[in-house]
Amino acid sequence: MSESFIKKSIILKENHKKIIDDWFSMLQQRLCGFNGGTYNGRQLRAELRRTTLLHEIILQEGYVILKDALFDKNSTLSSNNPIHLQALACFTWVASFASANNGNAPFATQLSEKVKGGERNFLSRLRFEQLLASETNEEFCRLLIRAVKMRGENGVNIFSLADGIFLWVEEWHERQQNLSFNSDPFKRLSVRWAMDYNSTKKISKE
Repeated sequence: MSESFIKKSIILKENHKKIIDDWFSMLQQRLCGFNGGTYNGRQLRAELRRTTLLHEIILQEGYVILKDALFDKNSTLSSNNPIHLQALACFTWVASFASANNGNAPFATQLSEKVKGGERNFLSRLRFEQLLASETNEEFCRLLIRAVKMRGENGVNIFSLADGIFLWVEEWHERQQNLSFNSDPFKRLSVRWAMDYNSTKKISKE
């Protein structure tokens, strides 16, 4: 299995990447154009961060404008698909807490990188395992927010994060309906993220 295959997105496509990256960039600025409109991105980011419950995210403008950009008639994502809508809500909430978009490695790999000047990982192995063991979308989001905050100014790979969240929500719905998992383990989030996390070949100190 090649490393490049593991890094490929599963749910989201290349055209989604530019939209997501542009949206995140807009959130970092006080006045910025996005998808034909002009917004105070920092205000939108602050509103998303102040949201305390996952289901409230869909009421925030920062979510709505990203949904309108991603879910157009030419997209593989659909506003009629509740899984896509729920995944987008999760991503919007989590991404609002990221300080920077850092595409130097997959998201899970970044979690196991060493904190500069130290020996510990940004996210310990125990906390990473707790993240993968999340039982609800809400729990998954809250643990992801904690992980993103730990990365601080180092930032995270926003597109890799987005694709992982979309895949996790899809798999969560499959579990709720007792559907079979994808027969290809390399297309399952737990396997992909575990391989990325372990790719640094560094062991966290709890």
